[in-house]
Amino acid sequence: MSRFNAARRTDHSASVAIQPALRRLAVSLMTLAAFTPCIAGAAEPPKPQSNDQKIAELIEKLGSDSYATRVRARDQLKEYGLEAFDALYEAQYHNDSEVQTAARYLQQSLLVTWSQESDPKEVREILYEYGAQDSTDRLARIELLGRLPDRMGIEALARLARFDRLELLSRRAAMLVLKQAIPDQPVRRQILASQLESVIGDNSRDAITWLRAYIEDLRQGRYDPQRWEEVVATQRRKVDLGLNQDITAKSVLQLIKVIATRAILEDARDSAMQISIENLDLIAPSTIELAGQADWAITHGLYPVVIELYQRQRHAFSSNAELLYSAAQAYRDNGETDKGEQLATEAFQISPLPDVKLESLSEDALPREDQGHSLTDHQLEDIAFLHYAVANRLRMRGQYDWAEREHRSIIASCGVETNAGIRSRISLSSIFAEQLRHDDASDVLGVLVHRIERDAEYAKRLIRFDIGSHFVQSEYNFQQALELLAGDPIASEIEEAKQLLQLAYRQYSGNIDILIQMYRVKTPEDTEWTENVKRQLSQHIGSLHQTITQYESSKRAMPDERFKAVLGDKYNEYAWLVSNTEGDFDRALQCSLRSLKFASEEEIEKRAARLDTCARCYFATGQIDRAIETQKEALDLEQHSLAMQRQLAEFQAAKASES
Repeated sequence: MSRFNAARRTDHSASVAIQPALRRLAVSLMTLAAFTPCIAGAAEPPKPQSNDQKIAELIEKLGSDSYATRVRARDQLKEYGLEAFDALYEAQYHNDSEVQTAARYLQQSLLVTWSQESDPKEVREILYEYGAQDSTDRLARIELLGRLPDRMGIEALARLARFDRLELLSRRAAMLVLKQAIPDQPVRRQILASQLESVIGDNSRDAITWLRAYIEDLRQGRYDPQRWEEVVATQRRKVDLGLNQDITAKSVLQLIKVIATRAILEDARDSAMQISIENLDLIAPSTIELAGQADWAITHGLYPVVIELYQRQRHAFSSNAELLYSAAQAYRDNGETDKGEQLATEAFQISPLPDVKLESLSEDALPREDQGHSLTDHQLEDIAFLHYAVANRLRMRGQYDWAEREHRSIIASCGVETNAGIRSRISLSSIFAEQLRHDDASDVLGVLVHRIERDAEYAKRLIRFDIGSHFVQSEYNFQQALELLAGDPIASEIEEAKQLLQLAYRQYSGNIDILIQMYRVKTPEDTEWTENVKRQLSQHIGSLHQTITQYESSKRAMPDERFKAVLGDKYNEYAWLVSNTEGDFDRALQCSLRSLKFASEEEIEKRAARLDTCARCYFATGQIDRAIETQKEALDLEQHSLAMQRQLAEFQAAKASES
């Protein structure tokens, strides 16, 4: 045996002998490794970073000294899309200006899917290409979402509150959510709360903080005064510290109005009163701001708010008739009649018309020819138009007696030769007509009509004032006809009224209420009258239909605002005429709904009138509950309209008769 082979056998025997020992050592090492996390000081294996951590690190790199690092960080953040939205929003207030600038740019460039497949069709249409619009058009679309019925747009509004890059639009979207009343059914409240929570996520924007408070109200099923007081207190602190240029005293006041209105809807009027009075110091002591706040408070029946504001700002109120009348109304409607009348008298005497005394303003007051004052005609008209504007404001607030006094003072001072004097007669006649004082309405116009009939040059003067003589004559004859038809007219009065109505319609066919009244005069024995009225009605409806079709086809040829104004008016006119007479009631309803899309929240009178029409259309189609609901919505905007109140009473009577 060679030495070499002997050595191999010896090595092999040795390796066989140590293998069990090696296996035991390996097992021991593996066992030890399994327990190393329990040994103090032993290093844990690194955990993978969450996306939030990665995003936070990338945001910090936006302020790096290295240009390449900043670019890489920006590109990587873009890839995260909306997942990085909240962190980028916070980074806009970073202590590094480089990070601030880059974060703002990235947030604005993120692509947002504004609508979802689960959204109703109406919502998807409103949000179509939302991100491509400018701020004005985006705001208009937000308002449309807020006006959709049955909380249809509430989820989309929450989405905009979270993701619209402009703070102004985010806040407005949230405010429109807050305006939504809490559902009565507990199950619906919980569903809505869950929907909103899934949209807003973990976001710290002011608008989202408000939505969280709203969600808590949903969960609890009631308005919580303390929660909303804390929301307002937080906003006030930001104003006081000047932390955000978008949060101003004015914006906080807007929020307070929304919250207070919600409180009123939830039967928490005392809370609305308290939160409003506690923050009156935010109101700038300017006439516009004071008038706006007083008008809002009066509209919502918060009369102590106006009284408190008057007591704090007596000097501003005492020098402005509109403000002083606001205080007068607040006192009168709050039960302090004598104080209200005293302030109304003081308001009437601000910038007084010459030689006009309270005691001289009887119903038979006539202009005097020898007024002997030193004012020029131009100065007199300027003062008269101040009173004219105040009178129209009083009418809107339902203060008809004070409005009548203002108009009579203008009539007594200015006569029928002046623009102010003529317009005051027309406006006063309209006030009388709304009160169903048709005799008084025709009397106050009679002076103008008699002058038109005697003096051919006078009609030309009216045209220079943009007043049509045919319109004045038509209204005069219309009011005379209505007076004859009031109560229980005899046959001769009905015949005279029919002649006056036909004359009024020939003089001015633009007033479709004349045609509606003609349709309502039912004389079965006079078939000629019935056939003639139906023919005129058919012609007018056909003409409106043709005009609407032409305007719809010429949309591209007209400026957008002009198109909306004209077509909206025609839709409303068609809907009002048909729903009050006969024709295609379903088409009338559709036209009315379209007209509402062309009336913004700020156009209060127009929107109220179109809601009034829409209510009539619902009634004509047999949807009485919707008619009552819509009529109440119109009255929320113009609560003192006697005509709208009468229409609501008509609908409610019809509902009662069904039961």
